[in-house]
Amino acid sequence: MTNVRLVSHSSVLIQKGSEFILTDPWFEKPAFGSWLPVPPMSIHPAYLTSLASTNPNFSIAVSHGHDDHLDDKFLSLFPKHTNIIIPEYKSKGVLSRLQRIGFKNIIQAPLSGVQHGCFNIRSYINMEISRDDAILSFEASDNLIVHANDNWQELDVENFQILKMVADRFESEQILYMSQCNLADGFPSIYRDYDQEQKAQIHTNRVDNIIKNSLLNANKLGAKYFINYAGHAVPFVQSAGELKDIASFKSNVEIQKACDELGYDVDVLNVLPGDSFNFEEVQNQFSGYSISEESIKQESYKFYESYGRVNKCDSYRDYSFVERGTLSSSLGKFLNGFTKFVEPRIEPTGFNTDIFGCKIVFICEDMRMSQEVVVGGRDSFDGRVAKFYMPASLFAAIMTGDSNWENLYIGYGGEVETTPKDTNIRAVVRWLAMYGYVYQRERNDW
Repeated sequence: MTNVRLVSHSSVLIQKGSEFILTDPWFEKPAFGSWLPVPPMSIHPAYLTSLASTNPNFSIAVSHGHDDHLDDKFLSLFPKHTNIIIPEYKSKGVLSRLQRIGFKNIIQAPLSGVQHGCFNIRSYINMEISRDDAILSFEASDNLIVHANDNWQELDVENFQILKMVADRFESEQILYMSQCNLADGFPSIYRDYDQEQKAQIHTNRVDNIIKNSLLNANKLGAKYFINYAGHAVPFVQSAGELKDIASFKSNVEIQKACDELGYDVDVLNVLPGDSFNFEEVQNQFSGYSISEESIKQESYKFYESYGRVNKCDSYRDYSFVERGTLSSSLGKFLNGFTKFVEPRIEPTGFNTDIFGCKIVFICEDMRMSQEVVVGGRDSFDGRVAKFYMPASLFAAIMTGDSNWENLYIGYGGEVETTPKDTNIRAVVRWLAMYGYVYQRERNDW
């Protein structure tokens, strides 16, 4: 029998006999400078590292390199001989990061699959959406578990065909699909382009679309069971306390209601971190008793505030002073480095090519500083402008490599304005997200 325990956010502990796979570990390191897991991790890290130290059949699967899926500090506690499973990416960023932590046994799972213990593990990458995020599937003799994490978009043709081929080997009751059902970026919350009513409507529409596509994927594969996860996180931003409720996870009742309205024969399991599912029944952390979702949210907030975890988030930290001239020089290097990173890759990759001709402006109003760059050169400017506003503390932290650019956007640390209004800057955001890690590695000499 296969057992799946929801640990936190998108971290689950899969057990079959004496074999264990822990996915996407995240404890309390603020992801994107502001996110903390809500509810908190349901198994203390010491128990998991002890299990890894004493059981040679313990492995860790990491889907991608975001801090809410790859917690370096937590991972550094595990024995360095622990088997680590990652998707087979063309980019070696995730591989290199895990190697820097000290892991020796890193297994790259291709689309064709790799046998690891009793599981055949595959990775599914949609290169048109992301070059460094993936779905993982874990195929045992009697069950299929799909760990879709942040990949809520409708499955592309190639990945669907292969995953459906795998799923067709199982009865519907043997398949569990797990996917994000919540919004995980700054649009529209940090956009100056919209008022609060407009933001609320855009947010609702986006979340509804995420839920719809996640359930669609599960239904198309014939999965009987579904877990709502990868949205169990909340941003703690000092000037925007309302984000805690806006961005927190959607209830399982809401997801099941959406599923019923869509007419899908999929059971949304009523689980929270700490609960388990063995393909026969849900086992609550507290036998026979389900914790209130609203209660665990509020108690999580109180815990993080009482124990000082919130003070480690970007907007609560005190950063060292950095001289203005140094910051101006660093900003120039960041933007010039960005264009040198993007421009040679646009044509060969065909990835988000509409970034070409867009003007990107970084603005720190506190310091009355701004600089801009046009991808493709000034002569290619087509009238589209993406402005990113940063408070002085975060601006300095990003420029010095202490924080990552994604802390501004996904971590709700800054603000955005587009010209013309409603311009879709998805391409700009995706390329900046990739380059942000390159710049940070270079600044820290990783």
